[in-house]
Amino acid sequence: MSTTEAALPRTPPHAAPEGGGARLGERMLDRGMIDATQLQYALQKNEVEKQRLGRILIRHGLANESDIVQTLAEMNGIDFVQVDTLPQADPQVLAMFNRELCQLRQFLPLRRTGDALEVLLGDADTAAVQQLVLQRCGLRCRFVQGEYGKVARLIRHTYYFAQNPVESLLEREIKRLSVDNDHAYSPEKLLDYLLHYAVRERTTDIHIAPSDDSLHVLFRVDGVLRPMFAMPNSLHRLLGYIKLEAEMDISEQRRPQDGSFRATVLDSALTVRVSTIITDAGERTVLRLLPEHSDLAGLKELGFFPEDVVVLERLFAKPAGLVLITGPTGSGKSSSLHAALRMQSLIERNVLTVEDPIEYRVPGAGQTEVNRRAGYEFGSALRHFLRHDPDVILLGEMRDAETAQAALEAAATGHLVLSTLHVTTVFGVVPRLRPLGIEAQVIADNLLAVVNQRLVRQNCPFCSVEVPFTDKEIAWLGVAPGARGKRGAGCERCRGSSFYGRLPVYDIMLVDEALANGIADDAGREALRNLAMGAGFRGIEDVAKARVIAGQTTSEEIMRVAGVGPAP
Repeated sequence: MSTTEAALPRTPPHAAPEGGGARLGERMLDRGMIDATQLQYALQKNEVEKQRLGRILIRHGLANESDIVQTLAEMNGIDFVQVDTLPQADPQVLAMFNRELCQLRQFLPLRRTGDALEVLLGDADTAAVQQLVLQRCGLRCRFVQGEYGKVARLIRHTYYFAQNPVESLLEREIKRLSVDNDHAYSPEKLLDYLLHYAVRERTTDIHIAPSDDSLHVLFRVDGVLRPMFAMPNSLHRLLGYIKLEAEMDISEQRRPQDGSFRATVLDSALTVRVSTIITDAGERTVLRLLPEHSDLAGLKELGFFPEDVVVLERLFAKPAGLVLITGPTGSGKSSSLHAALRMQSLIERNVLTVEDPIEYRVPGAGQTEVNRRAGYEFGSALRHFLRHDPDVILLGEMRDAETAQAALEAAATGHLVLSTLHVTTVFGVVPRLRPLGIEAQVIADNLLAVVNQRLVRQNCPFCSVEVPFTDKEIAWLGVAPGARGKRGAGCERCRGSSFYGRLPVYDIMLVDEALANGIADDAGREALRNLAMGAGFRGIEDVAKARVIAGQTTSEEIMRVAGVGPAP
């Protein structure tokens, strides 16, 4: 046996993907990942649906996909990996297979090491993949396991972008349309390539900004705008085509408009919300990309610290009351709200939601969407919900007096209400609710907690290096001299930004009896802060410092987003 071969862990040649449904269920039950009721429910579904237990648990929201897949990997003797942190696959190795085959078998070849091929598995049969690789290239496999949904998406993206360099396709289409003076060609392909490019770059918003001589395209990635490329002004008809797709008035260029359309990018459905405004240079357009089926796990997977997840789990198990998640637009409130929802026992509790729009599908929950034309708003939805015997109500946003009063009434009548509110601090909640006609005593009696959050960019895992903290950082962080943090150096994966992905920094204010009395007495913000400290208040600066010490982000990024950091 070669040294290389000895260094590679062997994969059991005939490891079943599930390792046996009963064994999986027992192991997850023993580890507290599911309870006996959830396991019984899944086994009943298994009797009828004849699908593997792991897949049933995922599809019905009974357990976290990451927990299930990690448990299965351990049972089958395969290393589990975080798909988002894997280096890019070797193009020569990819060429040995094709997208159709990899999608069918749910595997992705990554790289060759000696006589072994490293292979990423999704929802795959290891024995079948091992046999296939042996027949194709005569190599044995070193398997690593990833989450099913992320692996499936990575297979699509890897093969598509390897065969379709979108930058080149965009450049070619821009040149073709620029000389098309007779408008013989439609901008359809240009929009299609633009959406593919945006999805590849993990874009949330596409901005098309006019100037006197050109149109500039910018992508918002990880909360920050990046200029991507410019187009000649003659391609202004792309904006007309976008408006046509979004069912907007293409002849109207004097007033703002809003619309939306659906698109499919790499087999994934997107809702694209379009908004235009009129500037002195012309019509400015923003496209917000909303995946219709987003992967979302619990608060731990979003980046909340484990000790805070334990606190929040106890909070969301309460039978009644109001929990608010606050912060500015784009701070991840909806993601945290839905992650909290997934912490509920969706078998034993009737969960209803009203959202604008539905951003995440939650198995087992009854999800509804605001329809203003039909008069179905947040407030009216809550009134209807109370006739459907709900245990938990998720309200997308408390934005007016009617909605706020209905939410507090629902909380007061024995329901757990989860919602968001646009305020910048946890201590701004009461001053925000009082002008909406909510009495201080009603807030005090029903408010359980407030989580106020921001999203900071995470150091790129592909290029981060250790660096010493400055003297000012050492004083702020309270660490020993010589302590080191991390910074991204800039690489191809992060497009030179040094950051990849985002993490939350947050306040958690739990309302105990003393704090409730302060709220009822209309205490000021400073008095509420002092009372919150006695209830175990977890401040945003404490979380921010922990992020920097752990090497997850930088003090400059904390200052940019949260406004706290070392003294200048």
